[in-house]
Amino acid sequence: MNDYEIYIDASVDIDPAYITDNEIRVIPMNYTIGGEEKTLRGGETPEELHEFYERMRNDELASTSQITPFAYDQAFGPAVAKGKAILSISLSSGITKTYESAQVAVEGLREDYGEDNVQVELVDSLAGTGGMGLMLMLAIRNRNAGMSLSENASFLREHARRICHWFMVEDLKYLKHGGRISPTTAFLGNALNIKPILKIADDGSLAIIGKQRGSMKAVNQLVTLYQNAKNTSLGEDVMICHADAPEKAEMAKEKILECNPMAKIQIRPLSLIIGAHVGPGFLTIDHFGNRNFM
Repeated sequence: MNDYEIYIDASVDIDPAYITDNEIRVIPMNYTIGGEEKTLRGGETPEELHEFYERMRNDELASTSQITPFAYDQAFGPAVAKGKAILSISLSSGITKTYESAQVAVEGLREDYGEDNVQVELVDSLAGTGGMGLMLMLAIRNRNAGMSLSENASFLREHARRICHWFMVEDLKYLKHGGRISPTTAFLGNALNIKPILKIADDGSLAIIGKQRGSMKAVNQLVTLYQNAKNTSLGEDVMICHADAPEKAEMAKEKILECNPMAKIQIRPLSLIIGAHVGPGFLTIDHFGNRNFM
């Protein structure tokens, strides 16, 4: 059966037109900036994104909320009531408990409608930002090729760790706010112009794997990681996502094309859900390959 709907969290980074063209259902996510509560639905304009990061630059605190079981119930319920099948892709369980919320919601729907009447496959992406976009591309490609709901879900779970994420953070104060580093480390790191290099590990969590002095060296390090980790058996697609830092994104694109002219690169603005935790200037290169080549 390949007649099923695909749902994904609003934190996904991908062209909104691609979402619309493939009739993907986006599950909203809530965030707060400067004490003002807002809802991310996908498709935010460049102006809205720039305003968000400008507010962060002006020291307005940003935070996010995971999707609740109730929100998933509201999203899935109407489709389940009509007998429709669902494939849902969630932001990595190593970053948020959103996937657990989806599980709770599906358990409730099965109690309401009966086990056999709820055809929902939940996939923990173990990914974020453009990596979720790459997983969505795989899901759509598989569905279009006639892959059944269960086959598609199994494929995505099996290949989740084949999606690589390499990040750089511009300002350490945002890692300090999230409790990832101490205030002293943040102060000294910024004074020395240190840019942490991170990845998403096999368990879907963020891991600091190095550091560079200065943004240009950090971008070069991300490109080197891409070169060493890439495996194009799933595709040449590369997602470069940035938090109001288009110049860095273009620099990374040029360097990737120098080493791999076949790369199919999309540059996308970073979701506010991730941006709230890493701050303006953040850059990520996401692609198919081997997370653990190091």
